[in-house]
Amino acid sequence: MAKDIANLFETLREYPVFYVLLSAALILCIFLWVMAMRSSRRKRREKDALINLLEYEKALRTQFRCVTQQMLIDTPPERLIEGLCCSIQMWLEQQPDMQAAYDALTQPRRLVYALGYLLQDGRGALSEFFRRNGQPLTRAALEAAWSLVGGEYAEIFQREYDAFDEGNEQVSLVKEAIAADDARFAALALEEGEALYAQAKEYILANSDSFAV
Repeated sequence: MAKDIANLFETLREYPVFYVLLSAALILCIFLWVMAMRSSRRKRREKDALINLLEYEKALRTQFRCVTQQMLIDTPPERLIEGLCCSIQMWLEQQPDMQAAYDALTQPRRLVYALGYLLQDGRGALSEFFRRNGQPLTRAALEAAWSLVGGEYAEIFQREYDAFDEGNEQVSLVKEAIAADDARFAALALEEGEALYAQAKEYILANSDSFAV
């Protein structure tokens, strides 16, 4: 087969126009094949990522279906916040009026619920959290950032909160500043790891009667 193709090319060399056209067609076919393979790999990665996310959320729902005092003590800080947020979300979904149920949440549950959403929607960039969510969740997340974490984490959140607040005419949304805050916010999560949420866990343990059965 390979010999036949080589002979074909040798024959076509005597006809430059046909040789050029065939070469161009082959290059185009290879290009399209490479692009198709890249698209297929990208879609497979996206599908795998979605499956992993769904499995992770399913595991959270299973683990935190019934929250005990010992779970609050044993669970690592970041997962604890995510799990409690998931637990509260499951409870809200069971209520006939979710908005009324949310309004009736105790302060500890409201703050942890907001911080859980912040962890999820702000995982890639903090600005995405503000683009995906509005009041009253963003206001609760601001309170959570200061009360449960504090420090530079809360300072950055405050700046972006002010920038995305349409009612705040004193602060402008500057893309370069938002990008810089996004990068620093993400770096804090990487640099400090679970220590960043240690204060949040302390708050949860101090208010364990709001979470544990």
